[in-house]
Amino acid sequence: MIGNDIVDLKQAAKDSNWKRPRFLNKVFTQKEQSIISSSENKNQMVWLLWSMKEAAYKAYVREFKQRFFNPKRIQCQLGLCNEGVVRINHKIYYLRTLITSEYVYSIASNNKEKFPKIDLFKFDQIEDVRTRLMHQISNRKKGDLNSIKIKKTALGVPNIFLNDEQIFEAVSISHHGEYGAFAIC
Repeated sequence: MIGNDIVDLKQAAKDSNWKRPRFLNKVFTQKEQSIISSSENKNQMVWLLWSMKEAAYKAYVREFKQRFFNPKRIQCQLGLCNEGVVRINHKIYYLRTLITSEYVYSIASNNKEKFPKIDLFKFDQIEDVRTRLMHQISNRKKGDLNSIKIKKTALGVPNIFLNDEQIFEAVSISHHGEYGAFAIC
């Protein structure tokens, strides 16, 4: 199972005041709050941990077909070289993260050896994430663009169909601010 999440750091600065009272305590464990407070770039660390939680949560929902709202139940552990581990209950997800001055992007997989192909991009005015995804699938599968459909489950989990047949094990779509990304497995 896979999940991904992207945070546009400029957009996050406009939309979210993570320094407001109780925000950190609602979202992050004591250990995660300690990581944030000792970080050189606290803002970037908040959104790194957030994106890790979101990516793992998407994978969890796809795998267990169950939603919940309790971000502290999702526990992040940072590793070396932009890798980490996220635990939800007894389930482990492996994370890889890309951090720039513009965005933080995390991809989660339940298989340490199997990470999906990703496409990460800055929006232009023509394409949105779904349109770009459908064009890429059309090119990759040599299928008619009109025969490709993105259908969401009742939980909002996307699946890709070509001629009414599901063609990928999993897909995860993310967008925020000026950035979008998708991962296909």
